[in-house]
Formats: sequence, structure tokens, C-alpha cells
Amino acid sequence: MFVKKNVTILFAAVLLGGCAQSLNVSKKKTFEPGNSKTGIIGVFRQPVGFCSGGYQQRITLGGEAVVAKPTWTSKQDNIFSAYIEPGEADLQEYRFSCGFTQTTLTLKGKHGVVIPEKGFCKIVISFLKGDELFSESDELLRLHFKENDVAVSFDDIPYCKTY
Repeated sequence: MFVKKNVTILFAAVLLGGCAQSLNVSKKKTFEPGNSKTGIIGVFRQPVGFCSGGYQQRITLGGEAVVAKPTWTSKQDNIFSAYIEPGEADLQEYRFSCGFTQTTLTLKGKHGVVIPEKGFCKIVISFLKGDELFSESDELLRLHFKENDVAVSFDDIPYCKTY
């Protein structure tokens, strides 16, 4: 009983913690020029066949824990967004779970995006075998901007520079 109760509390904490990580991309205020926040919006492509169940997947980008795949979805491609300080934002790790086992993939070398001094940039981050880690896919991003009712025009968000 004690273990079951603790697992339930831990599960609830994971769910609530994840809700606070994403931006409300359907609100125009998130992207207004007067808003001094900078950040990223993109599509995260998880590898096919990962045992992710309903668990979140996260990346650490620019020192920020970013929800790359929300809870309760099994979709391969998911929109993600985060406020991140301007400048170089290293992609440091990717975390996912399978049952009670959590796995962290730490990237070797320096890989990241450059967050603009003002506003947001967009990118696709893929961990699919054979894909580039970062890419510019108008088709994929336009689809997710539309599906998620992003409150700013696709063409008004530049692509992130990568390194």
C-alpha cells in the first residue's frame, strides 16, 4: 500500500511538472514583440519503437528542461516550445522512460541552436536513425503550427541557426 501510494504521488508530480514546462503557443501574447522573452518552437521527432507509453520525454536545451513529447501521446512527432535566453543553447541530453526505467542519452560534442536576441526561432530536432539532429522542414513545421493553432504566422518565425 505504501509503495502504491508513493508511485501514485510520483506519477501525479510528473504530470503536474510537465504541464508547467510548455508555453501556450495558441496565445498571441506569447509571441508579441513587446514581450521581452526569447525562445524556441519546433517539432521533436522521437525514434519509432521507443517504449514511451504515456510518459513525457524531455530534452535539456540551453540548460532548460523542455518537454519534447507530452504525457499521454504516442505520436512520433510532437510540437515543443520553451522560453530560452538568447545566444547559444546547447542540446545536452534526451530523457525518456520505459516502464519504471528512465534512460538519459547525453550528446557527445557540442550541438545546439542559437536563440535570437528578440523573439523566437523554429527548428526540427530528430532522434530518428538516419535523420539530421537539426533540420528545417517547412512541411512538418507548418503542419504542427496548424494542428496546434500557433498564434503567430509560420513565416514570422525564423529558423534557428545551428552548430
